[in-house]
Amino acid sequence: MAGGPWHWQVLVPAHRIVLGLLGNEVVETRAASTEGTFAAYRKMQGAVPGMIAWPNTVLLTGPEPVVIDPGYQTQGDMLDGALRARGIDPREVRTVVMTHLHSDHLSALPQLPGVTQVWVHRDELGTPWAMRQRGIVDDAPLEVMEGAEGTIRDGLDWFHTPGHAPGHVAVVAECEDARVIAAGDTLGPDPAWFADMAAPEGLENRDQHLAAWRMIRDRAPAIVVPGHYAPFTIA
Repeated sequence: MAGGPWHWQVLVPAHRIVLGLLGNEVVETRAASTEGTFAAYRKMQGAVPGMIAWPNTVLLTGPEPVVIDPGYQTQGDMLDGALRARGIDPREVRTVVMTHLHSDHLSALPQLPGVTQVWVHRDELGTPWAMRQRGIVDDAPLEVMEGAEGTIRDGLDWFHTPGHAPGHVAVVAECEDARVIAAGDTLGPDPAWFADMAAPEGLENRDQHLAAWRMIRDRAPAIVVPGHYAPFTIA
């Protein structure tokens, strides 16, 4: 549905850095896309591989500024700077929505000191990764989502998409020009998976991923913002 109250943009774009420990040296591998860099990580030979992966952080504006998945906390306060570059004081952000609580999506939250609601699904709160980040989670003013779907604000809804994480959700924003779904990490690291509706054999919780992809398509978004590669359109 177009004509909704929200405007959307990617505040901090997805980015990957692949590192390899080769003897006493650390080498770095990059490709032209995040999915290409992930493929390089899978194929790295002769070195001990490692990877840092920033997710897409989405900014909604209109009725109020809303941040979906604040991302990594980094030296230099990337989230803080990205907001200020758009004329938004980070203290003005009152609402944050978490697709899930993995550290790469959550750990920049302290850069938003004015937040009064952090929306997170109940099924995430008892996970090992949430427990490892108790300092951030315990300090957050949580608004706990329950069940299969719900509403955050007028024109801003969520639905439960487990697979990547038990409490994973996707966020539906009715924007002035398009329906946009912030899908988080349920789509996986390879754009072809969702495009072909074919999760690879052996993917953990494969059936849940496929069910989540069908739910996303059933909501007929014009634009999907995945966790770790570029947003794309659905005709």
